[in-house]
Amino acid sequence: MEIDVRVTQLLCSRLCHDLVGAVSAVNAGVEFITDGDASSEALDLVKKSADRISRRLGFFRGALGFGGGRQGPLSLEEARELVHDWYLDARPDLNWTPEMTAAGDGGILKVPAIKMLMLLTLVAEECLARGGHVEVHAVNMDEGVGVAVRAVGQNARLSEDLYAGLNPNCAPDTLNARNVIAHWAQRIAQSQGSILEVEAAGNEVHFATLLPGN
Repeated sequence: MEIDVRVTQLLCSRLCHDLVGAVSAVNAGVEFITDGDASSEALDLVKKSADRISRRLGFFRGALGFGGGRQGPLSLEEARELVHDWYLDARPDLNWTPEMTAAGDGGILKVPAIKMLMLLTLVAEECLARGGHVEVHAVNMDEGVGVAVRAVGQNARLSEDLYAGLNPNCAPDTLNARNVIAHWAQRIAQSQGSILEVEAAGNEVHFATLLPGN
């Protein structure tokens, strides 16, 4: 899978954007403590912000890093834990369905597909500004493995930015830090011989793809 410099730069920008708020909060807490305010509120601010940084770095390491697992290739169970940790700070609820867990137990999803699913949970979250829930599905089929992420909530919406990023033939100048995660998920699907499809209707946005069997 070819990687151009622009996509790499945008992924770095997105990572920094998702960390900067918690990092700033840690700095603020440290300043309070340095100024002599070692209150429980200041210490709690530092602890909660540091925990959030750790969870987000863990997620990005799994979804974007080489390998991504604790001791080797990323497993679906590790991905589930990382996504769950991310959603501790998210408005929507997460539903990692039983069939998704069964898919992991059976080892039917390759590492790139697992990373794609992780990224799609981020894209789905961005479709739910007013909260709701995100469902992660997988099903074994004769043609391969069907995987899907479903965002459901009031005024669920796929922005023009995200739609452009998911376009398999998108022009480089349409990419930005807001849609590069969606674009990278599509690139991973293509690297596995598939196309990531999206459908928005009513208060739902669906992302789905059929991955060829082994």
